[in-house]
Amino acid sequence: MRNRQLPYFLFSLTLVVIIGVVKFWNKLPDYPCENGGFMVSQTTQSYLHPEKVVVRPWLGQHHVYAVFMLPNNYVYDRLITINLPVNKKFCGITINPSQTIDEINAKPGHYLVKGYLQTRTALRLISTGKINDLKQIKSWQLGYGKKN
Repeated sequence: MRNRQLPYFLFSLTLVVIIGVVKFWNKLPDYPCENGGFMVSQTTQSYLHPEKVVVRPWLGQHHVYAVFMLPNNYVYDRLITINLPVNKKFCGITINPSQTIDEINAKPGHYLVKGYLQTRTALRLISTGKINDLKQIKSWQLGYGKKN
């Protein structure tokens, strides 16, 4: 009698875990695309696509990002946008500029900025089959403008 109940118990337990994970997954917040991070692009509508896009969320946090190259006289938004063909926009954050990122050296008179997309957002997009869209350089953009 006991051996017959074990498969039913395991099936029920697996079903409860799957439903719980799905409910929890849908409640995870994305990074909000609020105007607070778009300082430059509100006045100048100049956008830049990255030099490189890295999508490897299975390696953990901070492995879904793009590297942008900007001229020295320009400032950039604190948020990046990722526009996917499904008419959905996702936002990520930028970090401090540098001269070298991931073996990419800034050209003379330029600097590099790294923009991250949240790992959980990337995993959600990948699970719905959007990994190729996410890897496209044209999907990522950073607003920028001339320093005042």
